[in-house]
Amino acid sequence: MKALSIISLIWYILIFLLIAVFSLDDSPDSSDSAAGMGILAVLYGLLFSIVSLIISSKRKRAPVNVHEQLLQLGELKEKNIISEYEFDQKKEKLLSRYK
Repeated sequence: MKALSIISLIWYILIFLLIAVFSLDDSPDSSDSAAGMGILAVLYGLLFSIVSLIISSKRKRAPVNVHEQLLQLGELKEKNIISEYEFDQKKEKLLSRYK
C-alpha cells in the first residue's frame, strides 16, 4: 500500500505544478494544455492500475481446509438442516476451489 500512497502523492504534486504552469501561460493554445492533462491522467490511471494489480496478486489467501468443511456439511445434512441437493452444490463448490 505504500507504493500506491507514494504514486498518489507524486501525482498530486505533479498536477499542482502543471496547473500552476498552465495557468501562467497566456497563450491561446489552452486546448493543447487540456489534452496534455488528459494524457497525463490516462497514464497515471494505467500506472495506478498496474501497481494495484501487482499488490493484490501478492496478497496470499488463507488456505481452505476442505476436509473440515466437508465434514461440517455432512453433519448439517445428517441433521436435516440442509438438503441433499444443497449438500451436493456446496460440496462441488468446495472441491472446485480446492483444485
